[in-house]
Amino acid sequence: MLYHGYLRWSLRRSFHAVHARGLEHLEQLPVSAPVIACANHSCWWDGLAVFFLTRFQPRKAFYCMMEEAQLQHYRFFTWLGAFSVDPTNSLRAAAAVRYSLNLLKNSRSMLWIFPQGRQAPAREPVTVRPGASFLCARVPHALVLPVAFRFAFLREQRPEMLIQIGPPIPALEADDARIQEALRGLCAELDEAIRTEDVSGFRSLLRPGVSVNKWWEAGMRLFRFNFRGFRTQH
Repeated sequence: MLYHGYLRWSLRRSFHAVHARGLEHLEQLPVSAPVIACANHSCWWDGLAVFFLTRFQPRKAFYCMMEEAQLQHYRFFTWLGAFSVDPTNSLRAAAAVRYSLNLLKNSRSMLWIFPQGRQAPAREPVTVRPGASFLCARVPHALVLPVAFRFAFLREQRPEMLIQIGPPIPALEADDARIQEALRGLCAELDEAIRTEDVSGFRSLLRPGVSVNKWWEAGMRLFRFNFRGFRTQH
């Protein structure tokens, strides 16, 4: 689709690569149960990462609850299934919850939420605000999919996006503490991958590009007719 082309262009322009681990948990979600995907929220790119992942589960209808102030600024997200929530207004927040529950009546629905309720620095431990478990209690046949995002400079000129997807949790077992524990665990695994600069266990969803210094090296090697040992990645 057109928006997937835009997403790939936008990600390619800003990131060296996009890597994912645990993608099979998303790909193997059953059509017979609605899904509540709970992700950490550290920056604006989280929203685009969510919609980039839709292509790996075409059987589901994707929706995303976004803070009203952000959605007003980036209206194009509404074309992709986003709707607003205003956490500062109890009446409007309740309306967003009712809308979410109505969406989850359809077994094909996959609703993405950011249970931290705000953008929080990646260095802060994930703290889940009350709300996710409210949805789970009212849709007990749903599945909860924990997802973590990290954005980091590794060895390349541009940053890389790392995604970690955990196994689904039955909604009946998914209280706020369980969701918070799952997200903290996934974030810790990504932090370790960043610390060691090791993405060997990840799938590359966006093929790594070639940095400027590697193009320069390739040009110099071409000039010298010597490509022995040349690698496009650091």
